[in-house]
Amino acid sequence: MEAASRRAWSSNTVLLHLARILVRLLLRLLFRFRMEGLEHFPPGPAVVVANHPSALDPMFIAAASPERVLFVAAAEFLSLRIVGWVMRAYGCIPVRRGEVDAAVIREAMALLASGLKVGVFPEGRISPQPGLLRRGAGLIAHRAQAPVLPVAVLGSDRVFPLGARWPRLARVTVRIGSPLPAPGPGRDAQGATVAEAMKWIRTQVR
Repeated sequence: MEAASRRAWSSNTVLLHLARILVRLLLRLLFRFRMEGLEHFPPGPAVVVANHPSALDPMFIAAASPERVLFVAAAEFLSLRIVGWVMRAYGCIPVRRGEVDAAVIREAMALLASGLKVGVFPEGRISPQPGLLRRGAGLIAHRAQAPVLPVAVLGSDRVFPLGARWPRLARVTVRIGSPLPAPGPGRDAQGATVAEAMKWIRTQVR
């Protein structure tokens, strides 16, 4: 995939706006889709941090967000015919699972510098239950001096649980929390900000 920083991604376009409206309507019909806390969505760059109970979470978050959110996503999904096409069309930062890639951080920094939002799942993989957290989102937010926006996805694990071949009908809610200020330098400060965001998210999921 062409590097995200080399693409002229916009935070919003007419086509993206229309597609978001259509997707929201479809999700409301199928999954009684709800969006809460949109008043917390900040202008300008931000690092969106979310839980990841289902493979469909990026779609639900993208549909709920007033602006484009470019996700750090597993590169292996780009090889899938339909999913890969959607990821390329919407935009993402591909990363090889299990690797620490400096290029990913550079891509995220370039996108944030241009005023866009970057989405990160700190658990690093689909995790219906709380998993270990990685500080990458905190590191990116510190270097870009961008706020961290916690987003809770509720119900997507019932719609498309691990191992499922087809989605199921269930309610899905995307709830946006209050932004946290950019963390300071050091692993502890960056990890603490990610942990604080995920703590709020997990209180919503219960």
